[in-house]
Amino acid sequence: MRFEDVYREHVTPVWRYVRLRVPSDRDAEDVVSMVFEKALRSWDAYDADRGSVGGWVTGIARHTVVDWWRKQGRELPTDVVPDGAALDDPEGDALRSVGGDEVRRRLGMLSAREREVVALRFGSELTSEQIGAVLGISSGAARMLLHRAVGRLREVMADER
Repeated sequence: MRFEDVYREHVTPVWRYVRLRVPSDRDAEDVVSMVFEKALRSWDAYDADRGSVGGWVTGIARHTVVDWWRKQGRELPTDVVPDGAALDDPEGDALRSVGGDEVRRRLGMLSAREREVVALRFGSELTSEQIGAVLGISSGAARMLLHRAVGRLREVMADER
């Protein structure tokens, strides 16, 4: 697989993930550029036996977002669910039903780990297995973490009504 194919296939899910983790489109564009620059520089080191290329790129994105926030000196809550995000389930419908500022505020009430798993699932559209690989946990633990995060988000949303 050529790197340009990897870029074409993964730039949108990476952008969605990053956009859920940083406060603005402009910041997301900067971070996504850094992600793919790092990925290009380490492309020769990618090992398909260790996981999917999507998980590998998302892992780079995750670390790049953490580094970006370190430079900012703090972490803000996540932001809007991007237009066109593949949220074909009840949780996705719930996220889409409120405006971007509301999503940011409500996700901000979750723990950093809960926000992370929600961003991985709904931003990067990763499966539980892929989320587990990115977070270094089993797929079952990833499913449980996501289940709890979505449950907590439902509680927060219900409290707001």
